[in-house]
Amino acid sequence: MGSKLSQFIPCIALVAALALILATACGGNGEERRAAETAAPPATESGASAFPLNTPVQPANETVPAEIQLAARMLLADELGIAEGNFRLDSSEGVGWSDASLGCPQEGMMYAQVITPGYRLAFDLAGASHAVHSNSDGSSMVVCGDGR
Repeated sequence: MGSKLSQFIPCIALVAALALILATACGGNGEERRAAETAAPPATESGASAFPLNTPVQPANETVPAEIQLAARMLLADELGIAEGNFRLDSSEGVGWSDASLGCPQEGMMYAQVITPGYRLAFDLAGASHAVHSNSDGSSMVVCGDGR
């Protein structure tokens, strides 16, 4: 009879481990629940993130790095077909974009639903505001059409 019991010990251990995992995942303590709730953004009925597109975040440094400012200026000049000296940087801030669209989603495109740290730069051209959004290292940038 002892040998039959020893055959079931690995199964009992596996069941106990699974029960512990399920209990932790389903219940957990308040700290674990709060961490899980803050890890994933809430979704609307359509499945889109409920976070606003311009959630302020503390930038990695106090100012937008010069190379990102220059790249944004060059992108905007190219997009508008003007010399980059014709406009000035009006404002810049660090933001946490709600997804990889950097706050300027294009219709028909799908974007990774992750908080993407980056920058919003606003340039002034003859009284008109033009916005360029980037991720934190400047490897992805987009000109937002409505100056947001």
